[in-house]
Formats: sequence, C-alpha cells, structure tokens
Amino acid sequence: MSTDIDVFNLHGLARALVDQNFETIRANWHESLSRMESFPFKDLPVEIAVAILKLATIKSSTYAVLMRTSHSFAELARSHCVPERVVLSNPDTAISFFTCISVHPEVGAGVKQLWLLPGLGSRQAATIYPAIMRACHNVERLACFPDILVDMCSNTDFRHTSLVDVTFSQPVVPWDRLLGARHGASLLKQLHRLRIAGGIESAVGPPHGIYFQNLTDLTMSARTTASVRTYMLDTLRFPRLARVVVTVPYSDWHTPGNGMDFLMSEPDLSDARLCIVHCNNKWKEIDVWKDGAYKIWNTGAAEWNARASINGTQREWM
Repeated sequence: MSTDIDVFNLHGLARALVDQNFETIRANWHESLSRMESFPFKDLPVEIAVAILKLATIKSSTYAVLMRTSHSFAELARSHCVPERVVLSNPDTAISFFTCISVHPEVGAGVKQLWLLPGLGSRQAATIYPAIMRACHNVERLACFPDILVDMCSNTDFRHTSLVDVTFSQPVVPWDRLLGARHGASLLKQLHRLRIAGGIESAVGPPHGIYFQNLTDLTMSARTTASVRTYMLDTLRFPRLARVVVTVPYSDWHTPGNGMDFLMSEPDLSDARLCIVHCNNKWKEIDVWKDGAYKIWNTGAAEWNARASINGTQREWM
C-alpha cells in the first residue's frame, strides 16, 4: 500500500514532467514562429505562391488586405487571386472597386459573380456602373438595377456572353428598352436563371414578344401565383422552364386573417415545377443571393415538404 509520502512524491514527479514538457513545447513553438517570420515566401515558385494566396483569398475581404501588404503580394494577388464573387453593396465598396479597375482593368476579368447595388447617386452611377460592367465582362451571375443591364446591352462591344443568371432588384423592368437595345434579345436568350425581386402583382413579368429560349429557373416576388401561370403554360416563349418560385413578401402574408393557406390551396401547386416561399421578417435578397443560384428553390421545396408532412401531400420534385 502506498504511503502519503509516496503519493506526494508521485504527484510531484508528474507535475515536474508536465512542466518540463510544457517548457519544451513552448520553446519549440517560439522557434517555429521565428522560422515562419523569416519564411522565404518570395523564393517559392510562382505557381505555389499563387496557390497559397488563392487559399487565403477565399474570403473576399482578405484580397483587399493582401493588396495593401506589400508590392510583391499585391502583384501576385491582383491578377491571380481576384475573388470570384464581388459584393458592392454601398458607395464606399463601389468607389474602391472602381478605383482599382481604373488602374488595373484586368482585375474585373476574374469576377464571376457580381452584386452591383451600392446605391450611388445618379452622377456617380453614370460613370462607375458602366466602367465596372466593362471590366467584369466574364461575369456569370449578376444582381443589379434593370437600367444597368439596358446600358450594357446598348454598347457596341458586347462581351458578356457568359452571363446566365440575373437578379433584378426592382419590380418594374423596362422590358421594351431592354429588348430594343442592340444586344438585348441575345442576352435574354442566353439566360438560364432570372429573379425579379420586390415585385407587385402588376408589371413584374416580361410581356409577350420576349422569348427566353434557355431559361430554366424563374423566381418572382408576388402576392399570388397568378403572375407565373401563363409563363408555365407558354412553351413557345419558355420552352425549357423547369423551376418557378413565387416569393411572397412577409408583409403580404403575415397579416390578420391572411394565413399561409391562401396560396398553398391554389391548383397550380399540383405542378411540380412550382414552389412558393413565404419570406420571413428577416429576409434579405443579398443573403439569399450569396447562398447560391438554387437557394430559393431549395427553400421552397423545404417549405412544401414541411406542409406535406402535415397534410400528407406527396410530390415528385424536378
């Protein structure tokens, strides 16, 4: 049997060993930090250095930090590490990005997703919006004011052939001006996904005479599904339409005596291409847009499934 002195000695020995290991670990840690501070990053092959910087700039805010770190980092990051998604949601970010592409126009070529809704004044907008759109000619997803798209399609040099996903922030779209623009009809034909946000029951959808030959996804903000019924039936103008989502603003359904059943009982909901999303009071278009091209559809499918578990309705999703 161990005596109290034996136990004490064992505890003391264990504590001494722990302290010794801790000092060893701390010394190694300081040595590692010292090596990291003198790490010859500039001596790395360009391909490896760029790969490291790309990992660092997955978060777009890191890109701006790297541009201010040193001249060598800035030169590498400027053309090789441009974030694919750029969000310009206020005047400061828009002006900063405009200043960057004015000096280094090649930066815009790396942008694949662009949120261009900074709320600039008309004088600044007339200069900044066209310059940004010219620079970002490889953009694939774009959220903007309708007039920006009209101006872009009116240019002689139209390079936005990769643009397939558009979100309009305003419900009233100048469809006649867009269609009348030099490249307006071509742009509409190349779209795969179209979102019209902030809509009301009138003046939200494209009128007759406008064809969307490749459009597969249409989402609109409205109070009922009536605004999309004709599009779902019109196989001439919408031959490939596979998913339609109506997003109901929070203020339009969350009122006394106006429950969620008023939409879910509509006969159009038997069509598996149609979903409805009842927006909550925290709904923000920019957050939904950041979550990806199919976030709204997946949200609508989840809402339907939640209700189906209650009423037993089954559906085969597209």
